[in-house]
Amino acid sequence: MAILIGAGAGLLGFIPLFIALRLSRRSASATALNAALYGLAGVSVSLVVLIVELIVCAIVARPLVLPFGIAEMLALIVSTAAYVVYKNGLGPRKKQ
Repeated sequence: MAILIGAGAGLLGFIPLFIALRLSRRSASATALNAALYGLAGVSVSLVVLIVELIVCAIVARPLVLPFGIAEMLALIVSTAAYVVYKNGLGPRKKQ
C-alpha cells in the first residue's frame, strides 16, 4: 500500500514541474535564461513537494518511509521522462 501511495505522491510532485515546462514552452521570450529559470523553479517546487510528502509519511508511518520514498522518486522520474519523450516527438509518430 505504501508503494501505491508513494507512486501517487510522486505523480503529485510532477505537477509543479509540468506547469513550469508548459510555461517555458509558451514563453514569448526566446532567451534560454527564461526557460532555464522556469525549469529551475519547477524542479525546486517539485522537490519541496516531495520532501513535505516524505516528512508526512515519516510522521504518520515511520516503518513505511523507505518503500514510500523509493516509489515516490521513481514515479517522479518516470513521469518526467515519459512527458519529455512524448513532447519531443521521440514517441510514436503521428500519421500525416
